[in-house]
Amino acid sequence: MNHQLIVTVVDKGLIDRVFENARCEEAYCGTIVAGRGSGMHENKKLFNLALEPEKEILLVLAQEQHSKKIINQIEEAGNITAPGNGILFGLNIKRVHGIQ
Repeated sequence: MNHQLIVTVVDKGLIDRVFENARCEEAYCGTIVAGRGSGMHENKKLFNLALEPEKEILLVLAQEQHSKKIINQIEEAGNITAPGNGILFGLNIKRVHGIQ
């Protein structure tokens, strides 16, 4: 059975809406990780201090045949296709342990 890890990176505060739409019976689990943006267009300065935008990262593990449905749900919830709203991608996983 092939699996896919779906990774979504959005601005802090938007992940709850994305996570709710990613939850479904096809997804094994979801984990939220805090992060910082480092894109060249994201770093701004205020009073000569660098401001790094806070990000949240959602990791969802799913069977490969269900990943397209979950990706579409996340894409719609976070409006990921609009520029600057986040990044969404899937990684093929060869081996998974600990789930049934």
